[in-house]
Amino acid sequence: MYSDVIRRRRPPSRSGTYTGSPSPPPLVLQVVRAAEEAASTLAGSISPEQCIKVLCPIVQTTDYPINLAAIKMQTRAVERVAKEPLHLLLPDVIPGLLQGYDNTESSVRKASVFCLVAIYSVIGEELKPYLSQLTGSKMKLLNLYIKRAQTSTSNSSSSSDISSY
Repeated sequence: MYSDVIRRRRPPSRSGTYTGSPSPPPLVLQVVRAAEEAASTLAGSISPEQCIKVLCPIVQTTDYPINLAAIKMQTRAVERVAKEPLHLLLPDVIPGLLQGYDNTESSVRKASVFCLVAIYSVIGEELKPYLSQLTGSKMKLLNLYIKRAQTSTSNSSSSSDISSY
């Protein structure tokens, strides 16, 4: 039901000016925010490992906007999980995020990068082997976001460049 509301768009203004794609009406934005809050609450109410396991197939097999919501929930779960359980889940998690990083929707690409940054903040350099299929430009962008995250948390005790293969 929510995905149908999210997919609807307001018809373009007939005022004679064109401003690109129309913005969703305020009600749609409220529904999106409420759905994201509910998803975040749900992700926080079950074990992060279980949440990640449930979300992996959703991230890998669904389209926008469902995959976007799943990636955002997965990021919240990653932020709560310990290093060892996350490391064991990486073979299931990373393929969906790399797929999301190639998505046509910029919001899905961005969410995928943020989730990869969250994973890096938990496991560090152990993420590197899973990123071998990223192009140089995508690796540079990921490194930029990792450095920004480390700067914002003032946690620069470890190397923040994972592009050296």
